[in-house]
Amino acid sequence: MHFSQVMQQFGADKPDSVIIEIPTQWGQGRAVFGGMAAALAMAHLLPVIPEAMPLRSVSVSFVAPLDAGKARVQRRILRQGKSVIQAQVEIEQDGQVALMLLASFGAARPSAHQLAADTAPQWPTQPVQVLPKQGPAPEFTLHFDYHIAQGQLPFSASPVRQLGGDIRMAGNESKQAGVLELLALVDAWPPVSLTLLNQPAPASSLTWTIEFIAHDLPFNNTDWWRYLAEIEYGADGYHHIAAKLWQPDGKLAAISRQTVTVFA
Repeated sequence: MHFSQVMQQFGADKPDSVIIEIPTQWGQGRAVFGGMAAALAMAHLLPVIPEAMPLRSVSVSFVAPLDAGKARVQRRILRQGKSVIQAQVEIEQDGQVALMLLASFGAARPSAHQLAADTAPQWPTQPVQVLPKQGPAPEFTLHFDYHIAQGQLPFSASPVRQLGGDIRMAGNESKQAGVLELLALVDAWPPVSLTLLNQPAPASSLTWTIEFIAHDLPFNNTDWWRYLAEIEYGADGYHHIAAKLWQPDGKLAAISRQTVTVFA
């Protein structure tokens, strides 16, 4: 099922608590990959948020694996002020909380301080690596096109703590790239941690925070988005990874931080 088709389960006419179908073919090991899980939660929340309140930040805790099948999604507005809305979404499956999402929305306000962000990096002029559509890659990666320009493929014993390149949704996954698609695009990249390993080993996101910068969306689904991540610290089976995503026009779109558990 295409990404856009999965998101058709949501709308402004839905109650705060709904039963949805978690799609197949979006798996990462034994669970649905984190970007899809977060997008499902956000898709239930966005219809009740005014358009004048752009999404500013999201914090996600992956409490338990979310499997394909039925699940309950519940949203709650924690506080709504004149310029900021704080909200919560919870996904439950089989009587257990699988995901908790906290989101902050904020209207633009006048400010004397406008600080520009760095534009997208320029990769060295060298052939890029393409993440293969077949082989040991998780099934959800079939829905994306990857060009790796910085770092190495997973399980290649790379000495580099960075991973980056260009990404887009494959085929007819979505006609545009809005907030929901960006959640998927950022998390679709494998953790940098896996590139350091010399053989397959499990890894999963424990927590994820993403801040949205630019709001001149959407772009076309054929456009390439630029991504770069770096492990800032790793020990005791946990890696702390910072990443950025740039729009096709080079503007910074999102800043991401993840705590990743690595079983190696």
